[in-house]
Amino acid sequence: MKEKIDKAKILEQAERQVKAGRTEEAIAEYKKLLTGDAPDLSINNIIGDLYLQLGRTAEAVRAFQAVAGYYESRSYYSQALAIYKKISKIDPENVIMIVRLGDLLISQGFTSEARREYLKAEQKLRREKRVKELIFLYDKLIKLERENTSYHLTLAELLRQEGFVDDAVARLNDAVEIHLGRTELGEAERIVEQARLIKAGDQRTMTNLVEILKKSNRRKYALEVVGKILETDQDNVHFQTLLGSLYLEERDLAKAEELFAHIVSVHPMETRARIKLGKVYALQDQAEKAYELLDPLIAGMLKKQKDDQAIGLLGIILGAEHLHLPALEKLAAIYKSKNHKSYLEVVNRVMLEEARAKGLTDKMFVALAELLELRPRDKDLIRDYREVRRGLGFVDEKTGEADTLSAIEAEEEDIDLLLARVDLYVNQGLVRNARRILENLNIRFPRSPKIEEKIARLEEVKPEIPAEEILGAVGKVQDIEGKIEAAPEPAKPFLSGLRGQGGTEKLITSADLFADTEIRPLPAEKKEEIKYHDLGRKIRDELEMLQSILSQQRRGDISILEKDLTEIVGEFREQVRRKVNAKDYETRFNLGLAYLEQGLLEEAIEEFLLASEDPARALECYSIICKAYKLKKNNDEALYWLEKSLGLVEVGSSGHFALLYELAAFHEDTGDPQKALELYRRIKAWNPAFRDVTKKVESLS
Repeated sequence: MKEKIDKAKILEQAERQVKAGRTEEAIAEYKKLLTGDAPDLSINNIIGDLYLQLGRTAEAVRAFQAVAGYYESRSYYSQALAIYKKISKIDPENVIMIVRLGDLLISQGFTSEARREYLKAEQKLRREKRVKELIFLYDKLIKLERENTSYHLTLAELLRQEGFVDDAVARLNDAVEIHLGRTELGEAERIVEQARLIKAGDQRTMTNLVEILKKSNRRKYALEVVGKILETDQDNVHFQTLLGSLYLEERDLAKAEELFAHIVSVHPMETRARIKLGKVYALQDQAEKAYELLDPLIAGMLKKQKDDQAIGLLGIILGAEHLHLPALEKLAAIYKSKNHKSYLEVVNRVMLEEARAKGLTDKMFVALAELLELRPRDKDLIRDYREVRRGLGFVDEKTGEADTLSAIEAEEEDIDLLLARVDLYVNQGLVRNARRILENLNIRFPRSPKIEEKIARLEEVKPEIPAEEILGAVGKVQDIEGKIEAAPEPAKPFLSGLRGQGGTEKLITSADLFADTEIRPLPAEKKEEIKYHDLGRKIRDELEMLQSILSQQRRGDISILEKDLTEIVGEFREQVRRKVNAKDYETRFNLGLAYLEQGLLEEAIEEFLLASEDPARALECYSIICKAYKLKKNNDEALYWLEKSLGLVEVGSSGHFALLYELAAFHEDTGDPQKALELYRRIKAWNPAFRDVTKKVESLS
């Protein structure tokens, strides 16, 4: 209690000094509140104003800087912004404060305003030739507008002036790659030549030059460029691979194979060259060689759960003229594990047609079994499945029909065929069929290592299920056939669509399934880090600035403070009305912040309404008004001002979706989860990584 009384005394004494015109003494009194166990750092705002009265700008700025830092530390970002703007007007040459204001604007999602502040700082730094600070500033501008090539070029020149040659060349190449992405080849080539003058032979620069030459149909010159590099650096694997890629694009497969095979033999871990060699084999219709070469990479990708990259590698193999069944089977296994049913059906239909063309009945059986799981009512599939099943000699355990090739009558050369049939039975869950064949074979060929090994494995996988369930599994096809209703038109064969031949209906093309992504699919454009204006943050009651008045009221020993707080505020507002023009938007805005800090919500709202007449402040004012109504528990008004804020931003912009998020959070908080879910889904469709929107959708769904 003693601390509060002392604070009240200090405030009383300071106010008396101010009224008496003794500003220095008032400052000394106020500074006492900055010491102790609980310093009131917001009092720096008053101290700064008093220093301004004395014309001591530097000390005023330091005081305002202290209070801005205090607001930031407590997440009062609107108040901090107001203080930084105040500093910027008092000391427009203070570059550090201008940049700090820009940083804070970015953190709140005001990117255009931040850019304006940064460029203001840039002009001052350039006039004063402060190159190192300019480099730091241009890094910020590039993060704000990564596609603005003029920023990259300016930064490259600044780095060159400071002797950072490698960094300068890297920035130039950043600009080249932006122009390449836009197919602005002339501009890209001009910058490449600039980079070559700064540092000859830079690998990234020369790679970009080759890419420009390729895109502008000057492949012969591109070959010459790479050839000259390899004359002086013949073991450079990067340019060896680049030369092989040029041969590959020119369809000079013999030279490409020779070069890539050499790289792989010398550098077995050179993944890029290995993949390119696999592509050469596929184009030469040597799918088996391509599969053998790439299979270790595919296995590694699957082990790391990089399924999309494994699919890309399989796509290279399946680009051969003749389809490769093992690659198709592996692709089907990936799609099955990912539960991609539409793609799985396509691959299994291709496998079925390929196996049928090659007379591989066992492969047909596997493909048909998978397809029936996906389309159990397809009459054509049921018919084909039954025919293949009979052809393989499956026993119907209900009728007791014998295998077409009896194990008892088998010859020794038939063992492998019957053991393969055992594997098929086991894969389909028909363990009794598999066991019967093995028992007969064991009688016919006792002590055969192959048969004994199969019997041992069969015991390991022996299912612990009732016999009637096994009978049910055996009769599955017959049951389906008995219950089948009028089925839709059977799907047309997918093989012609995959091959790019035949009928007009193409469900999914080969590009959809086997896009040549080499080691990985083309990466999504990396999203730069964006921070958004957070409208959902609860405004805390900042009562510290009223503490002294409240303390004095409790004491009751000062006549002016015996008045009700509302009366005091009313008198103060009357003074404001007489002395402050309603069009002085900045003053109105700062008054609103002061009222808000003291918990005077109605007064704050009135001031922000006046300040919102300034178009540049309207969005921020509406945001704070919305927060104030939330604090008043007036949800209808809060919703009205939030929706009004939406009308001030461009539809589809990052700010638009940030406000939509706040609107969704509002509906969620006020008990309307359906509306919230609809809005969260719209935001997720725009950017699934935005804040925690994916979790929101999942929880509300």
